[in-house]
Amino acid sequence: MSIKLALKPKTPIKINSAIKGLMKYLQLTTSPSYLNLTKVENTRAGYCFNNCEDYASKNNCEVVYGWMIWEDRRNNFIEAEFHAIINEGGLYKDISPRFNMEDKVLFVKDGSRNCGRKEPNSWYSWSNIKIIDGVVRESPMPIEIIELDDIHSEIVYL
Repeated sequence: MSIKLALKPKTPIKINSAIKGLMKYLQLTTSPSYLNLTKVENTRAGYCFNNCEDYASKNNCEVVYGWMIWEDRRNNFIEAEFHAIINEGGLYKDISPRFNMEDKVLFVKDGSRNCGRKEPNSWYSWSNIKIIDGVVRESPMPIEIIELDDIHSEIVYL
């Protein structure tokens, strides 16, 4: 039986028990941080790995991988989306615009999962985790993202 919800996930207002439960499920031990969008020219929504690699190579800084956390409190829905940000001199920066136009995100670092560049046109990453009413409906799975061209990508479950 499938459930259809009209979800409108947004950046959580506060770190609540649902977010703590999600972090426990993902076995994350670092604290989440709210990060404002730092606007950088030539970055694209949905291409955080590309955006961060390009920026890091030009600015001598580090790409950091982890999870953006979204919630729709009305529908008791929470989701974590694998994401890349920049560590520039100890300062975390989120340089990738969002499709939903959110100006800040809740991010938590994850240094335990295999991720990042695989080939010139592909990356190791993770699928989203989705929790509804406290029940995990989709678990994160290792994936490979293959960039086909400037607009299209293919996701391969590993």
